[in-house]
Amino acid sequence: MDDDSRLRELPGTPAGRRRKLRRYTLAGLATLIVIGGATWAGTTQRNSDSSTCGGSGSGLSLIGDECVGVTDGSGPYYFSDDLKQVQQLIAKENAKVVSSGKPVVTVALLEPITVTSTSALTAPEVRNAIEGAYTAQIRANTTRVAGDLTPLIRLVLANEGSHEDQWQQVVAQLEGMVHDPQPLVAVAGLGVSTTETLKGAQKLSSQHIPTVGAINTADQLNTSAIPGFIRVTASNQQSVVALQNHLSHLPGMNSAIMVFDSNSDITASPDLFTASLRSDLQKTFKDLLKFAPQSFVGLSGKSAANPDLFSSVTTNICAVKPSVVLYAGRAVDLAGFLASLENRVCSATPITVATIGTNLNSFTTQADKLREHQITLIYSAQTSSADWPTGSPGAPPHFADFATAFSSQHFPKADLTDGGTIAAHDSVLTAARAIRLAAQSRPTPIASDVFSQILNLNNEFVVQGAGGDLSFSYHPGDSGSQSSDPIGKPLPIVTVPQPPTPTQAQDTYVTTQ
Repeated sequence: MDDDSRLRELPGTPAGRRRKLRRYTLAGLATLIVIGGATWAGTTQRNSDSSTCGGSGSGLSLIGDECVGVTDGSGPYYFSDDLKQVQQLIAKENAKVVSSGKPVVTVALLEPITVTSTSALTAPEVRNAIEGAYTAQIRANTTRVAGDLTPLIRLVLANEGSHEDQWQQVVAQLEGMVHDPQPLVAVAGLGVSTTETLKGAQKLSSQHIPTVGAINTADQLNTSAIPGFIRVTASNQQSVVALQNHLSHLPGMNSAIMVFDSNSDITASPDLFTASLRSDLQKTFKDLLKFAPQSFVGLSGKSAANPDLFSSVTTNICAVKPSVVLYAGRAVDLAGFLASLENRVCSATPITVATIGTNLNSFTTQADKLREHQITLIYSAQTSSADWPTGSPGAPPHFADFATAFSSQHFPKADLTDGGTIAAHDSVLTAARAIRLAAQSRPTPIASDVFSQILNLNNEFVVQGAGGDLSFSYHPGDSGSQSSDPIGKPLPIVTVPQPPTPTQAQDTYVTTQ
């Protein structure tokens, strides 16, 4: 996203002005890295009729300056000019299935669809996720990738606000849709790993509405805390173990330092992603962590403190020169951190940064810049932007089918490199697979039918996801909390820039167990 366009949307609060100052400062540094399609110049632009959010009956209402609620994709209101095309495609498919005369059920994609400069997701990432979800809807309604072709899937978009702050209103709307003529039977997506995500999913669970997470990987989000919840991406714990396995085979790995987002320490509403990532890194690398951890204030968190510029962090890193820097933060802040390392006082000392994430593949385009400044980035990913779109041997068996369906909708091929595109697709497809399984009992299943089948997606009923063949079943250990995590998902370990020696390939793979 264009940094200047995001600066113009910063709130007029003291915290917002501090974030604005930080954005201006980072604008000169962050030429190193561009997060999630930063060349896209638009933001969440308001339509001329946004004050009414499409009027009564649209399912949307204006709260602050955001239209939140549930829509079937039809106009006259569209969340942004950039989303108009895909919303129209969803509306067209919805109208087609409703008029088909066949059984129809509804799946909601619950996301923070409107975007501000301090959102955890960028506008391109939101667009890509909706494109992926729509592709899953089309595939489920026209092929047997999710089983039998009935009931047909109606897809609605549920916007819970740029920071998921309006989740209560939106979840209440979704709960009210379970008795509609095309009943709501599952909720996919669920935004990012925040306390709001946890509370919203728990509320849906209390009504026996199953949920399928896309990019929410925090360990706290699990079937023990949220009955009826599964996710199509590996948990933080799974990804950190994969990362540790890779790093343990690299020469010279004898010390580490932690850099973490202090928003994970907010008592009332911690950032669940950074909190669990920090905990997992501490536990998994406890024998390697030799130096005092370094904290910063992440941009998308709720801390009232001024977001940091990393200068003191990089100075301390230079003082101890660890073998690896373990980064426990969000992707939105990683660009600034790497840019700060570019200007570190120990510029002659090579630096390796290791982390995990679902939306880090844009960093692969910055290999030359990283090499110039002797920075190596190693991350455990959910997808491989280097291999999968080119049909390499490392691609999951059904990725090509997804890519073909995605491209047939004339979506940009570049959007396939965003892990969120694949995750949103797989979350909707997984919901559709559970729905078709539940339909064996009645032609038009209800939410509780699907809820009861969510952990039977295994053996004969494995989900043929774009991100891998996904299987789910009850794990008796740890109160069943790991039942939410996919079995059999490949986890690429990506190194940027690619090592010159053939024994250290850019992407190596670990499979979740």
